[in-house]
Amino acid sequence: MVPPDGRIAVARGPAVRNRASGWGADRVATLATLLAFGLSLATFVLYPLIEILRRSVEGTAGLTIAHYAAFLKTPQVFAALGRSLWIACLSTVLTILLAFAFAYIIARIPLPGRRVYAKVALLPLISPSFVQALALIFLFGRNGLITHHLLDVPWSIYGWHGIVISEVFYCFPHAFLVLEPALRSVDARLYEAAASLRTPWWRAFLRITLPEARYALASSSFLVFNLVITDFGNPVIIGGSYSVLATEIYTQVIGLQNFAMASVVSVVLLVPAVGAFLLDNYFGRRAIASIGGAARPYIVPVGRLGRWLAVSFVGVVTAGILLIYGTILAASLVRIWGYDFGLTLRHYRFDTAGGYGSIWMSVALSGAAAVIGGLATLVLAYLVERRRPTGAWALTLLALIPAAVPGTVMGLGYVLAFNKGLLILTGTATIVVLSHLFRFFPLGLLTSRTKVKQLDPALEEACQSLRTPLWRILVRVIFPLARPAVAASIIYIFIRSMVTLSAVIFLVSPDISLAAVSIMLLVNDGKLNAAAAMSVVVVLVILVVLGIGEVIARARGRDQRPAHPAAA
Repeated sequence: MVPPDGRIAVARGPAVRNRASGWGADRVATLATLLAFGLSLATFVLYPLIEILRRSVEGTAGLTIAHYAAFLKTPQVFAALGRSLWIACLSTVLTILLAFAFAYIIARIPLPGRRVYAKVALLPLISPSFVQALALIFLFGRNGLITHHLLDVPWSIYGWHGIVISEVFYCFPHAFLVLEPALRSVDARLYEAAASLRTPWWRAFLRITLPEARYALASSSFLVFNLVITDFGNPVIIGGSYSVLATEIYTQVIGLQNFAMASVVSVVLLVPAVGAFLLDNYFGRRAIASIGGAARPYIVPVGRLGRWLAVSFVGVVTAGILLIYGTILAASLVRIWGYDFGLTLRHYRFDTAGGYGSIWMSVALSGAAAVIGGLATLVLAYLVERRRPTGAWALTLLALIPAAVPGTVMGLGYVLAFNKGLLILTGTATIVVLSHLFRFFPLGLLTSRTKVKQLDPALEEACQSLRTPLWRILVRVIFPLARPAVAASIIYIFIRSMVTLSAVIFLVSPDISLAAVSIMLLVNDGKLNAAAAMSVVVVLVILVVLGIGEVIARARGRDQRPAHPAAA
C-alpha cells in the first residue's frame, strides 16, 4: 500500500516543474515585451530629439555653435523668443485670473445650472486649438461682424492681442480642470473657525483660500504657460506678421528650408517648455496630495446681489465660449461672411484642401493610433507596476518625455530622423500614426498606471498559482478590470490626434491629408467659410465618438461582472 505522503510527492512533482517552466516562459515574455517598448520609445521619442540637437550643432567641419550665434545675431528670429515669453506670460496671467474666478463660483456657490456652465467651459477641449482664432477673425477681423459692421472702427484682431485672446479661450478649460477640484476640496471647518473669530471675508480669502489652493494655482499657471508657448495653431492663424518660436520653426522649414536654424529654434523652445512641464508636474503632484477626501465642501454664504454677480460672471464667460462656436457654425452656413449672409450648404462640399477625404483620413489614422496606444499603455503600465523589472523607472521616464516636447519640435524631429537610412517613413500614413501614438502616449500611460495600482494583486497571484501565461492574464483578467482606463486613453488619444496641428504640419504629403492641416490651408487661401465648415465637421465627429463611448461605458457598467482567476 502506497503511503499518502508518497502519493502527494508524486502528484506535486510535475506541478513544481511546470510552474518553474511557466515562470521561465513568463519572464522571457516580460523581458521581450519590455525590450520592444524600450526600442520603440528610443526610436520614436529619443532619436528624433537627438537628431534635432545634432543638426543644431552640426557644421561642415564638425561640431559648431555657429548656428546658435546666427540665431542671436538675426533680429527677426531672436525677437521671436521675447515675443513668445511675453505672449505666454500675459496669457497665463489672464487665463488664471479668469479660470480661478470661474472655478471659485462653480465650486462654492450653489448656482442653478452650474453643471451646464462647467460643461460649456470644457468645449475648447474637443476642438482644434485654432478654432478660437478663426472665430475671432470673423468677429473682429478686417471685415469682422463687430468691428466693421456693428461698430465701424478701423481695428483688426490680427497681431499679439489676437493671439493672447485666442490663447485665453484655448487654455481656459485646462486651468479650470485643475483649479475647480482644489477649491472644492478646502474643508469648510476652516472657514467656520474663521467666522467664529469674526475674520473678514478678504482675510479668510488670503489666509485660507489662497494657501490651500497654492499648489493648484502654481500647477495650472505652469500648465497654461507650457500650452501657450508651445502652441502653433492660434499664432499661425491670427498672428499675422507677429511671429513666435513655434511659427518661426515652421517658417524656417517651409519658407526658407533652413533646417539648421529650425533645429536651433526648436532647442531654444524646448528650454522653457520642459521647465514649465517639470514645474507643472511637481506642483500638480502636490496639489493632488493636498486634496483630502474627508473634507466637507464650503458653500459661500452670498446674498441676492452676490448671487446675481456670480451668475452674471459665469454667464458672460460661457456666453463668450458659446459665441465662439456659434460664430463658427454661422460662418459655415452663410454665403460670404460680411457681405452676403444668405444661408447655404456649399461650404460643406470641400472642393479643395483634401475635402472629406482629409476628414476620414484623420479619423482612420487617429483611430488606429488611439486603439494601439490605449492597449499599449495598459500593457506597459501592468509590467511596470506589477512586475517591477530593473530599469522600469527609465522606461517610464522615456515614455513621459513627449509630454514636455512641443508638437512642432516633435514633428521636425520626425522629418529629420525618418527621411533617410532604413526608416524612411516621411510622407506615409505610418509616420502620422506613430506621431499621434507617441505624442499622446504619456497621459494614457498615467491613466493606466493609476488603474493598475487599484487592482487587487490577489487575482494575479491566483492566476500565477494556476500557471497562467502572461498574455492570458492580460487578456482575461487585467483588461476586463481596466477597461474604463483603456477606453479613457483611447478616447483621449483619438480626440487629441484629430485636433492636433503642430505635430503633423511637417508630416503631411499629397497622399496624406489631415483635417487640421486642411483647415489651416483653407484659412491661408482666404476660404474662411470653408475652414469654419470643416471645423464644424471635426467637432461633430468628436462629439459622436464621445457619445458612442458614453453609451458603451453605461452598457458595460450595467453588464460588467468581476473576472474570476479560473476564467483565465
